[in-house]
Amino acid sequence: MASKPNDSPDIGVNVEAIRARINTYKAESGLSWAKLAARIDIPDSTLSLFASGKYTGDNTKVAQLVAKWFAADAEQEELRASAPIEVPHFQETRAAKEVISLLRWSQRGKIGVAATSPGFGKTSAARQYQAMVPNVWLATMAPSTSGVATMLAEILEAMGERDARGSPQMLTKRIRDRIRGTSGLILLDDTQHISEKALEELRGIHDVTGIGIALLGNAGLLQRLEGGSRHVAFAQLFSRVSLRVVRTLAYPEDAHIIGRAWGVTDPAMLRWLGELVTKPGGLRGVSMTLELASIIAAADRGALTLANLQDAWAQLSTRPVSN
Repeated sequence: MASKPNDSPDIGVNVEAIRARINTYKAESGLSWAKLAARIDIPDSTLSLFASGKYTGDNTKVAQLVAKWFAADAEQEELRASAPIEVPHFQETRAAKEVISLLRWSQRGKIGVAATSPGFGKTSAARQYQAMVPNVWLATMAPSTSGVATMLAEILEAMGERDARGSPQMLTKRIRDRIRGTSGLILLDDTQHISEKALEELRGIHDVTGIGIALLGNAGLLQRLEGGSRHVAFAQLFSRVSLRVVRTLAYPEDAHIIGRAWGVTDPAMLRWLGELVTKPGGLRGVSMTLELASIIAAADRGALTLANLQDAWAQLSTRPVSN
């Protein structure tokens, strides 16, 4: 008997077994078909029809995709289980204290700027502050949000208004209406991506409403604000910046704090982490190195060592392990 168009040759998956497994997984996890489909990266209508046995397309192909996802998910779960220590939560580093102090000051109706090297800890401090304090709207900028309208839409999304549309004037009015009388803080991360006109629009919002604004970004952000060639409008914004955090390297003692949070107590290992934090990546590189080193140590069924840290850093930085 000729096979149906939706029954491609079996290459190692049991379609009915995969169908039963995905139905069981959905029932136990409580996830919707849409959320499950997004994880597997197939259309949710395809997945739901496949699970109900009503899919008229290539069922074997769908089963293969689902089976691959189950295998990858199991591998990730095994990887997570192999780590001997949970990834530590927010740590109150020296850098975090500086950034949070800047944010507290800015929320008093000021404009503050933190311009530092990547991996300083700005973003984690900003998220922690947002979790602690009401009326803090954190919007992360990108090249795609460099313009006035796109920046404003991103701020409105941070305020809970998704897919905001309208002219820049209307978007600005909506933001002003939302923030008046809140004593809140508009907090922008990766601000180096936005244009001069977008920065000037922020200044206008601040001037009209008295809202606090904090701009976090890399060293290029401050260079743009205080560079000798800046335009008059840019100078108007710069004159309103009342507090700055400027740092080109992360603090070595912050690497020690992060290391201790991972359970590192050996002085030699802490010294090594203090040196590592001065390399590109800063604290982010330290955290990633500690996480990978912990997985390496778990695979060897041993305690975390300096050699594990060096091996992890060598893998992350694509450099050969030194003797």
